[in-house]
Amino acid sequence: MRTRTSHDAPENLPRRPHWSDQAVCQTTKDPDYWFAEGHDEESIAERQEAKKACARCPVRPQCLHAALERGEPTGVWGGLDEDERAALTLLPTAREPAPTEEAADASPHEPAKTA
Repeated sequence: MRTRTSHDAPENLPRRPHWSDQAVCQTTKDPDYWFAEGHDEESIAERQEAKKACARCPVRPQCLHAALERGEPTGVWGGLDEDERAALTLLPTAREPAPTEEAADASPHEPAKTA
């Protein structure tokens, strides 16, 4: 395994352990495998294989969380491709509740009805 260092640290100073050290993708396939682009059969098959590898990864939740935080634009991260991650970011969060039917039917000048 390669020792990672900062730009200012001596080469013999190892970095602290990181969750990504345990990732399945660190030991499988060519890195390009995780970034298959396009909608042709080969690219789709490669993404499906990458997702299968992610399914057995012990740090899949951490990987997905990190990719969502960074806004990763491409690749399979945490078992999801870019389209699946984009769909997740469109879901309402605890801070942004989904509109209710009553609120959607209310006039913009009328307060929403409450039960």
